[in-house]
Amino acid sequence: MEMCSWLSSANKSSHEALGMETPASIHDFSNRPFPERIPKFAYESNMKIMKVTQNGAVRWKSYHWVYLTAALKGKYVAIQDMGKGIWKVFYRNVFLGFFNESNIRNKQVSIRLSQNMV
Repeated sequence: MEMCSWLSSANKSSHEALGMETPASIHDFSNRPFPERIPKFAYESNMKIMKVTQNGAVRWKSYHWVYLTAALKGKYVAIQDMGKGIWKVFYRNVFLGFFNESNIRNKQVSIRLSQNMV
């Protein structure tokens, strides 16, 4: 019973806030264009471009895996050499994290990105 009275008052107050109009009748659509396909991103030429696999990782030097996230499966990421085996990973212009290639020598260990190298 309490839920019914709350729902009734919530519906009444929301329509009152809209001058007794429905949300659909006063909705204004955006004029900003929405592309059917997102254009390919142009990474810098000094970066390695790699495709994220179905398990959310990229293959590193044929034998090793660096796990990124399953949310990026099928997308292309860029990896930038920072020196001394440290690599920065980007998706488009978003920095995702670092990995140290000296930590991925053991095939039994899955490597994840770090947000800082301290």
